[in-house]
This record gives sequence, C-alpha cells and structure tokens, in this order.
Amino acid sequence: MARIESSSGPVTVGPARRAELGAVDAEFDSPQPPLAGAVCLSLAAPAYNEAEGIEAVVRQWSATLAGSHRSFEIVICNDGSRDATGAILASLSREVPQLRVDNQPKNRGYGSALNSAIALCRGDFVATIDSDGQFSVADAPAMLGPLLQGDCDAVLGYRVAKSDSWLRRRADRLLNRLVRFLFGVRQRDTNCALKVVRRELLQELLIESTGFAFPTEVSIKLHEHGARVVESPVQHSDRAAGASKLHVWRTGWQVLRFLIYLRLRLSLYRARIIQRF
Repeated sequence: MARIESSSGPVTVGPARRAELGAVDAEFDSPQPPLAGAVCLSLAAPAYNEAEGIEAVVRQWSATLAGSHRSFEIVICNDGSRDATGAILASLSREVPQLRVDNQPKNRGYGSALNSAIALCRGDFVATIDSDGQFSVADAPAMLGPLLQGDCDAVLGYRVAKSDSWLRRRADRLLNRLVRFLFGVRQRDTNCALKVVRRELLQELLIESTGFAFPTEVSIKLHEHGARVVESPVQHSDRAAGASKLHVWRTGWQVLRFLIYLRLRLSLYRARIIQRF
C-alpha cells in the first residue's frame, strides 16, 4: 500500500453535473460502458499524437491492472491526433476488452481531452494519468487502499524523483509556491497527473482548464470544497516514446493567466456573486 503523507477535513460536494459532463462533443465508437459499481477502477487518459508509444503503454497498463485482481477499465480520449494514434487504439480495443476510446474530431487540449475521458468513466474510482508512459500505473491500485477503507476522497500522487529537465522541475516548484500563495493549497506536487479520486466527486467538480493546468485545478477544487485528501509518492520516469507537447515558457504563461483567472473566480464565489467554483 502507498505511504500516506497527510490528510484534511470532511468532504463537501457541489451539485451533480453528470448531465454537463455527459454532453461530450465526440464520436464514441466503443460499446455501452458497464453500469456504475461493476468496475472498481477507471483509468482516464488523454492522447495526442502518441503513435510511437501508445500501444506499448496500453498493453503495459492492461497487464498491470489485470494483475491487481480488481475490475478495471481504460478510457482514453484520442484528442484529434494527426498520426496513427486513433488507428492503433481502435486495433487495441479489439484485443483489450477493458479499453474504450473516445475519438475527438479535432485537438482541443490536454484538459479538455482528460475531462472527456473522465465523463465517460463508470468505475467507483477514477485514476487520471498521462499516456506517455512516464507514470507507473502500478501505483494506481496501491493508491486505492485509503479510498477503499473510506479514509479519504482522493489520493494525490507526488513525484519523488521527477524525470524532467531542470527547467521543468524548477517550474513545478514555482507553481506549487504560487498555488500555495493564491489558494492556500499545501500539497507537494499539485500538477502531478496521477491522482485517484472517487468518481462521483471528480465528475461533479467544475473543471475549466483546457490545457496543462488541469491537474492543478483539480487539486485546488478538491481543497476548496473540503475533500479529504491524502498524498502518496509515485514513480516518474523518462517518456516511453515520442515528444512532449508541453513547452515550458508558453505553457507556464498560459498556466499563470489561468491561475489568476481562477483566483478571481474564487473571490467571486466566496463573495456569493457566482454560484459555482
């Protein structure tokens, strides 16, 4: 079981937004998903131009999760890929019965794609993860322990040894400090993609980020709505194949603007000027 680092108070959840999230502008090729409760863990991931590595990653995910002896599904949003990602996923879905693919006609961004995948999940718990192979999916079943025991609402990963450039590691540290200053969120790694959250709670959150700020926004919203959160160390390794879509300076500027916007919305929400945050 993963080592638990910290926790907080009781959960308070906003109104259900299943209908909002269910209205996904996409072509959904796979069979009707299983009913809620039939699946323990849903793995949700975005994929954009990942043809070089996606097959190996999905096969590794499937083999690892099958070994956990818990029911699972893998939901991947193909975010308008221009390479063979869609064809590879379509072929894999015929071999891996737990794999379902949401094909978007055009690229909408990391956050939008991940939100679409989450909306289609039917597991009791949802694990968000990148499709580039940098995170070990073996950490996800281990993170389920506190959730299954009812000790928390979300287990948030933090990368113990980030396999990134010095500039990206530095940018992550600055991001954590900024999030702590603006929102009072004291987490080790707010932008870590690997998080395991109760499905109902995650699908009810109003997540607005279309880009790489998505994991950080999830951390902020969980904190603001009083979710019981613990942190767990996770592995992080070099990219399995292909090239990263994240450009530090451009992405950093986009994330900064988004966080300023989010802080303004939080002020309006706390002042009861807007209904949701």
